[in-house]
Amino acid sequence: MEVKLNIINFQQHVISKLTISFSNFGYIQSHFSGRVMKRLLLLFFVLLICSFNNSFSQNEDHSLEINSSVPELFNFHEVVYPLWHTAYPNKDYALFKQLLPDVNAGVEKIYAAKLPGILRDKEKEWNGGLDKLRASVADYNKACEENNEAGMLTAAEELHSNFEMLVRIVKPVTKEVDEFHKVLYMIYHHYGPNKNTEELSKAIDDLYLRADELKNCVLPKWATEKKEEFTKAADELYNSTKELKELKDSKSEEKLLNAGIDKVHTSFQKLEALFD
Repeated sequence: MEVKLNIINFQQHVISKLTISFSNFGYIQSHFSGRVMKRLLLLFFVLLICSFNNSFSQNEDHSLEINSSVPELFNFHEVVYPLWHTAYPNKDYALFKQLLPDVNAGVEKIYAAKLPGILRDKEKEWNGGLDKLRASVADYNKACEENNEAGMLTAAEELHSNFEMLVRIVKPVTKEVDEFHKVLYMIYHHYGPNKNTEELSKAIDDLYLRADELKNCVLPKWATEKKEEFTKAADELYNSTKELKELKDSKSEEKLLNAGIDKVHTSFQKLEALFD
């Protein structure tokens, strides 16, 4: 009888232990799963944020690339304006000397400036323009130091002319030319080489619209003497862009599409060269 009771007590003890163990296993499993889930969710959000930041950064970089502006150059206008519109016509030699530190500080920033990606084709002209600006600034410094009034006037005129030439190098002849170039830049340097077919297709459609706008744009007064040549170049650019769109719409092979892009790029370079 005593043996039977011991066996029963033993069985109850074992069952109790097993019950507690299974209960603890469920808790551990639940606790472990909860921790894993939290970590997975945390990892997911981290990856999502990184992906968003990367995408944002790429768009931001592209927006800087296609902005044909050199802030250091355009900021220098604040120095050039009183030099050219006040000191020069009034022969105010004291003001010429007063502006000298601002001239020197401003041109140093221009020398150190980097052209955005969209102006990479202008690098040679830009560097040539910088050399001319350096020479005129050196003459301006020398004239001020020697108190050479005639030299101040001559150097100021040269400095203003060279500044204007640099502005003309980086500033598109018309807004329509600039807008066309922005789209072409993305096609030629990003969508095409990276085989981003979806963005490439949309950009080619946009480029065709920009080509039509460019063909009908009005040149500024300083460029009107090139009107006939511009019209001819704009028509050629429109036709090559139209051909590119037709290639895209007909789903032509990649080799033909790339050749079409190159043709548009060459046509655009010819148009821009009219105002170099």
